Amino acid sequence: MSTSTTTDDIAAGATSDISTTLLPTPIQGKADWRKYKAFRLDNNGVTVLVINDKESKTTAMSCIVEVGAGSDPRTMSGLAHFCEHMCFLGSEKYPGENEYKRYLASHGGRSNASTSMYVTNYKFEVLADHAEKAVDIFSNFFVAPLFTSSGTEREVQAVSSENSKNLTADGRRRLQILKDLVDPDHYYSKFSTGNSATLPTDDPEKLNNIREALLAFHRQHYQPENMTVVIAGPQSIETLEEWISTRYSQIESNSRKEISNNDEKKDDNVATTTTTRSLVEELVAAAATDAPPYGYKEAAPIYNPPFKASASYYPVLLTTKPLRSMRKLVLMFPIPSDRKTPDRAPSSMLSHLLGHEGPGSAFATLQNKGLLSSLSAGPRTSGPDFTIFQVDMGLTEKGEEQWKDVVHTIFAYCRLLKGSGDDDLKRIWKEMSELDKIFFDQSSPGGAYGYVPNLADRVVSLGTETCLSAGSMLNENENTFPSDEFTKIVNLLTPENCIVERSSEGAYEEMLYTQKEDGFKQGFGLKKEKWYGVEYFLSSIEDTYISNWKGVEVDSNSMDTKELSLPSPNRYIPRTLELCPDLPEDAMNGQRIEKPIDPPSLLVNEERWKLFHRLDDRYALPKSSLHFLIRNMSLQNIELSDGEWVYDPKSSLLSSFLAGMFNEAMAQETYDADLAGSHWSVSIGSTGIKLTCFGFSDRLPDLALKVLDDFLSGEFMSEKFFISSRDRAARGLRTYFESRRADSHAMYYRDSLLGSLGQGVDESLKLVLASNFDDVKHHHQRIFQDNHISVSCLLSGNVSSMEATEFFSCAKSKIKSACNIQELESGEPIVDCGIIERQLQQGQEVELHFSSQNTEEENGAVLCTYQSSIPSYKGEKLSHPLGLQSSSAIRLLSHILREPLFDSLRTKQQLGYIVSSYYEIGLSSQSNAHGQVPATTPVDFISINVLSQKMSPPDIADRIDEFLQDFRKQLIEMPESEIRDHADSLAIKLLKPIQKLQSEASTQYSRISRYGPEVFLRAKRRDVATTSNLEATGSNDEDEFPWDTSQALASTIRGLNREDLLNTFDRMTHPSTRSRIVSCVYGSKFPLKSSTNSLDTSIGAPSSSLLSSLIPRGYGGKSIATTKIVNSFSDLLKFRTTLPNFNPSGVTTTAMTTGYSGDVTNGLFSLLRQRKYIVGIGVMGATILGWAMVNNRSSKPAGKNNVRN
Repeated sequence: MSTSTTTDDIAAGATSDISTTLLPTPIQGKADWRKYKAFRLDNNGVTVLVINDKESKTTAMSCIVEVGAGSDPRTMSGLAHFCEHMCFLGSEKYPGENEYKRYLASHGGRSNASTSMYVTNYKFEVLADHAEKAVDIFSNFFVAPLFTSSGTEREVQAVSSENSKNLTADGRRRLQILKDLVDPDHYYSKFSTGNSATLPTDDPEKLNNIREALLAFHRQHYQPENMTVVIAGPQSIETLEEWISTRYSQIESNSRKEISNNDEKKDDNVATTTTTRSLVEELVAAAATDAPPYGYKEAAPIYNPPFKASASYYPVLLTTKPLRSMRKLVLMFPIPSDRKTPDRAPSSMLSHLLGHEGPGSAFATLQNKGLLSSLSAGPRTSGPDFTIFQVDMGLTEKGEEQWKDVVHTIFAYCRLLKGSGDDDLKRIWKEMSELDKIFFDQSSPGGAYGYVPNLADRVVSLGTETCLSAGSMLNENENTFPSDEFTKIVNLLTPENCIVERSSEGAYEEMLYTQKEDGFKQGFGLKKEKWYGVEYFLSSIEDTYISNWKGVEVDSNSMDTKELSLPSPNRYIPRTLELCPDLPEDAMNGQRIEKPIDPPSLLVNEERWKLFHRLDDRYALPKSSLHFLIRNMSLQNIELSDGEWVYDPKSSLLSSFLAGMFNEAMAQETYDADLAGSHWSVSIGSTGIKLTCFGFSDRLPDLALKVLDDFLSGEFMSEKFFISSRDRAARGLRTYFESRRADSHAMYYRDSLLGSLGQGVDESLKLVLASNFDDVKHHHQRIFQDNHISVSCLLSGNVSSMEATEFFSCAKSKIKSACNIQELESGEPIVDCGIIERQLQQGQEVELHFSSQNTEEENGAVLCTYQSSIPSYKGEKLSHPLGLQSSSAIRLLSHILREPLFDSLRTKQQLGYIVSSYYEIGLSSQSNAHGQVPATTPVDFISINVLSQKMSPPDIADRIDEFLQDFRKQLIEMPESEIRDHADSLAIKLLKPIQKLQSEASTQYSRISRYGPEVFLRAKRRDVATTSNLEATGSNDEDEFPWDTSQALASTIRGLNREDLLNTFDRMTHPSTRSRIVSCVYGSKFPLKSSTNSLDTSIGAPSSSLLSSLIPRGYGGKSIATTKIVNSFSDLLKFRTTLPNFNPSGVTTTAMTTGYSGDVTNGLFSLLRQRKYIVGIGVMGATILGWAMVNNRSSKPAGKNNVRN
């Protein structure tokens, strides 16, 4: 690592007055508090946009280079992507390969990059106080990168591992099949990722050739005039301008600077000849213009569709077999690009009309006939010279059988558009423009890390002036509707210009039968894609169907399409955007993001009815957020004869069906609300029925009451929606394992052991298939006949306390009417959170060994998880006395470990593309003395995840252990200043202000739903005041809630020292005290060998270990506690019954001070947020396992103090 560099050092040699040319300042919305300045460096042409964001605690930066995979030489696929990888591996000024990531990790940062067909986008984010050096390190990747031979060889393996990870992703597989249909001479046909076959380095000569190609590619394309830089942070415009100008001005324009060939690992016997260099330069130069220019300054290129035009060839039917269960029908149309006119783009109008879900739409017509469950329309891909416009549909089982009728309906709607008069289309255009203007002016900025790279891309393609506003139709009205352009595009939506894709197992089986019985025309039949090796069918479509789709010869059996019509006027467009008059004057004058968030007030505090309200005084937007929770024991439980409630998988399943059916049934009726910025969802989970609404305050209460009323009434229930919901669940379960990577399997087995109430996928599938519509109807009735109901509501934003109370009163009346329970006001409600986290004992070791059930999966996976025996922190008044110290230390250890782990296992050892460590929180509920109201305990976890085809899972586990032993030594030797840097960075991240009302409301709602029962029971038993006094004087019950734990965590983290970290590290990882699960999943490269049954083993019995290489190792000659080996799911379920719910009792203060001097192991945290295994139950199509595997764990960056609800 280089020595510390001062600002003066960084700027040394830079001219004090760098000449620039001002560019137009971006047009910005009324709610955008940022300040902008755009300019171009005169000496080399770098385009720069600097942004002062006074509310940001971080600085984020992006650099786009206008070259992508479209410029790869045909014989070196993936070269642009490979160059992206190599740029991160050091520069002349900062030669350390991990110096960049190490600096970011120690100062709360993160980074990434991506390569499209047209551009390569690099980005990073870091805490603002440490931004200048990060800018310097980052900038030097473009000033003077190293591109060493040793790094070249290793990073090709990283590219190949990334490609391997993608092989089982249906989206990637279908994309590669589509590219297989592209004209091979068209740039879009290129394989963009690359692998070890396209970038061979298996002998010194090939390695040298690849490096020469890399250098030639960089010389050709990484020129300053091809670069655009965007940086945003709390620094002044002048400071940011100086930072960028002094560094990027060092890149010489039109130079072909030679990157040094000096490398300690370069084979001296392999000489780079002039001929070799000349050949690769010719290859790179020849491919440089394959893809059209992407920048806004270039004239629009001639329309260049990627598919060969042939009247006798199209329409064509493409049939693919997905790994994940789906029934997709997709119509794809190549059309001209309209990227140059984003405010007047006919494709946006086309997307709006074909993708509409309201009455009269193609979606509504097909849904009403039971053929369709989802539809979206818009560009699949859009480049400078072409767009592939698609209509993507999810079919029901009936729709799969009648797919030709579905296609017929889409083309009938296209003909309707052709015949529509301008007056109707102008009305819709005006409505679109009105809404887009509102969204532009009433949207506050979000986080810089996602904002900056997107903005950089828009600067390249749109220019600085309209980079923010393009597409918002600010100057559009009914008189600017592009009638001629729209007509031209609609005229291209014909069968002769269409690829029809069917993607389902059933469709593929049909093609297999056709091949066997009838065969295919010449040029059609079974095909195999080159890079992924995926098979697909290509076939012609009968003339009779084509004539039917064109409306020339309509079959008498064809579906009636008379109900198709254009959308009606949108009744949900906000009538007013005024702020609530109850706001103080200073809150009306603009955003105050720095202002601390006040806790919500408890306006209604009745036995079963709780209303929380917070009038927004930070965002100054006419928006509100509603979280409405109906707690009900019958949702996931049944009551036994003795009055005890127990979890019931069938009840949980039926609740999931209810939510899925309701969301599907309401799609048409509430689609206009969604278009107008008012969004809603209903989900049913372990905490109850949750209604969430967010949007403009003017329309939100009416929308929420309508949704609530419709759900309570049960009128939405119909057998077609039940069949659709059950079908999605069954299909998802049948292919659950076949469609997921090995690391997802590893998480499934771990969570099935620790955090699930379900019996697994197979048993869940049996429940699904055995269910019927009558079951769901009776379940809905049972829910609202149950007396064990309570309601909690949080209404926040631009809404007064009077409006909140009025809404809650209406909602309360609807619920009481639906339940028809007279005694609803009396008696203590029974509330069951239904969440569980099982507890491993200290010193308990569990190994899970399973084969991947995905036959396409080459990779194996290891997920090491360490459970803390000390409960996590949940606020001063509710937490275990050791929780704050323990949680703080675990979070800080996670922050410190992330980068060294990645550098060792991913960058240097190249175990696989996926190497991540992360901090997780689980939730466990324990009943109180009365067995009714549970207290929810958060549980800290530390996990390491590796996906690899390089070695077997046991060997991966060994590598993890070896690294973690070394990490403890690093921690001992780490300078105090570096520990302080990590602590300060993490504390600042924890204290980072929330910038969105929706995020604020979600955080406060999670506290209410999770800790409300415990808080109110404690308050009731204090018996401090009578109910009448509480009503008269106002209750302080809300003060008990842990609304904000960030301050306490940040303060404690800053007070931790090395000894604290070592003690926590040892407690979590030493064999005698750790609680660890090692979940191993085996892919085809290293399959799981035959094994014995599950056994309890100890260190002294190697023969009983499932795999000898995973025999638990002792440290310092000490034996370790019993290890449980599990290699069948039935054994996992049996072993699960022996594990207790997590119980914080019995934890003593000695747990914090147990330390060891020997080597220890651990697995920790990553800023990469892992996918939560089970999302909220019941959201349509997204959560088929919610009832099969009730799981509450979420993984997250250590700097985020909120568990996702």
